[in-house]
Amino acid sequence: MSLLKDRVVTGALIGILADIVKLAVNYLAFLLNYTQVVFWQLAATRFLDRGDLFSPVAFVVGGVADLTVTAALGIVFLLLIEYTGTDYLWIKGAGFGLAVWVVLFGTLLGQSVQAKLPQSSSGILVTLVAHIIFGIGLAFFTRLYYNILEYDNMQN
Repeated sequence: MSLLKDRVVTGALIGILADIVKLAVNYLAFLLNYTQVVFWQLAATRFLDRGDLFSPVAFVVGGVADLTVTAALGIVFLLLIEYTGTDYLWIKGAGFGLAVWVVLFGTLLGQSVQAKLPQSSSGILVTLVAHIIFGIGLAFFTRLYYNILEYDNMQN
């Protein structure tokens, strides 16, 4: 249990678990043709030329970038919840996911993505929905974490 008491490791794990949920939504939307690209390709646009974005290296580079960012976001979210409390956790999670979407897709990735991998309106909506779900995933795994801590404290 001592590993779970480390906020950095736990926050990173929460972020990665929420990212898995986000990626599942993105991949499902990809399979249903709502989007033509997956998130790891979008993340790779900051690092690779347009011609490389459909190659295996794009999935490796984009995957490392995505997992690193989501681990950091999980740490930030966990610390935010420790500061603000768990009231309205689901709303905080969804709001956090929306803020991440605006910051990442509206500013940091926006220009490189549109220049290298232009998306349809439905593809952009997929990124929006997936990030709301990412935030809800952060809330879900944070709630699970707090439940585990409460159970552990009751046992001691």
